[in-house]
Amino acid sequence: MANQNGTSTILYLLMAEFGSRMMIPLEELAQSVLGLSINVAKRRAKSCELPFPTVKLNDSQKAPYLVSINDLANYIEGRCNTARIEWNKLQDF
Repeated sequence: MANQNGTSTILYLLMAEFGSRMMIPLEELAQSVLGLSINVAKRRAKSCELPFPTVKLNDSQKAPYLVSINDLANYIEGRCNTARIEWNKLQDF
């Protein structure tokens, strides 16, 4: 849900949880958001199998995978919207 400025409530809540960073390390959200271990999340990031893009800011193998807070908010909003649509369908007998 977006406020009057077009910024979503979910984005603000993510900023409250992860701070005002634009990029969040995948390791910080693998378990809590995706329900994946860090290693599985990294493997899926490497093969582009996550539901949002990830980026490494340099070519080092040890560089962390990062997720844009905006991409994460959009993903969560999309999932909520899909769930709401499905729920509403079941409410209309």
